[in-house]
Parts: sequence; structure tokens; C-alpha cells
Amino acid sequence: MYLLVQSIQSRTLLDAAEGKNLACLARECFFNHQPLILEFVNVEQVTAHFCQALLCPLTNEFGADYLNQWLQIINLSSHVRQIIQSAMGELDDYFDCLERAEAQSADQEITSLNCLWLIKARDLCRDNPLFAGFMLGISDKALIEAIGRLSIEDIEHIAQSGWLCFAPRISNHFFEYMNRKQHTAVDVLLTLREGLNHGG
Repeated sequence: MYLLVQSIQSRTLLDAAEGKNLACLARECFFNHQPLILEFVNVEQVTAHFCQALLCPLTNEFGADYLNQWLQIINLSSHVRQIIQSAMGELDDYFDCLERAEAQSADQEITSLNCLWLIKARDLCRDNPLFAGFMLGISDKALIEAIGRLSIEDIEHIAQSGWLCFAPRISNHFFEYMNRKQHTAVDVLLTLREGLNHGG
């Protein structure tokens, strides 16, 4: 696919929005196994954000080797080429930011799990300590009293620690049993299939 990238005026500045749009078009081409040629005509000014919005997500998704083979950017002015090279030199910073964003997303999941567990634990410890032992495994009397006194502010503070506040109660023997059970079911299905094949 050939695509002409052209400024309306020589003073038009291509920014992140234009880079993002071009990245979407490139992604469609690559998914359809089509190479893409971007020719820059009368483009004298681009921002580093344009280059990063265009190239960084594609590099992260498809890899640099793939882009070298399937994406061509031609007819660049020396000024624009310099900006692109400078922006690509900051790829490490981009991927560091991406990793931090992913880590924050994962931390948010842990925070949500902690909040749900602590709220449920507090309610049970206050209203039905015996049931808290059966359902959540909280059998220590001092721990029941401590959890029952938690305020919502306490829960939010603890939940944001980045660590899961509870441990699995299921032993490894249970998982081993489940694994054996699954294998047994597969063996039964294979046996039935062999019987049907012999019968046919």
C-alpha cells in the first residue's frame, strides 16, 4: 500500500494525533500482510510526539525487524529525518513508560482484590466471626478483632500496598488430585474413542 503524507501548508506541524492515525493505517496493512510505503511531501515540521505515536506502538507490537521489512518511509527532508532519528533514540524511555503503565495496571488489580477481600473479611469478623473462620479461614481471635475494627480508610491504605493480603487455603494435594482427575477423564475419552474405532 502506498500512502502520501502531505502537509496542507508548509508550516503545518504534524503531531501525535496524525502519528496515531498513520499507525492505525499501518496496523491494518500489516494484518492484511501488505507492506506500507509512506512518502512525505511538503512536510517540513513534525514533532517527536508524532514520531513516537507512529513508530513506537508499531515497534512494540510487530518488532523492529518486521518494520524494516514491511514499512518504508521515503522522501524525508533532512530536518524531519533528524527528528525521527532523535525520537527513535528515545525508544528506551518509551518502553520504560509502557512497562510502568502495565505495572500500575497489575497493581490496580491487586488493589481491587485486596479491597474486596478486606471489606468482606471485616463484615464477617464483625457480624459472624464463626463464619469468617469457615469461609475465609480467619480463626485467630486477635486477628478477627483487628480486622473487625478496620475503617474504610484503613482498608484502602492496606489494599494499596502492592501485595496480596491473603494466601491460598487450598493445598498442593488438592491441585494434584484435580490434575489426576483431569488426566483420568482424558484417558476415559481416549478409551471410548478407541472402542468406537474398533467397533467401526
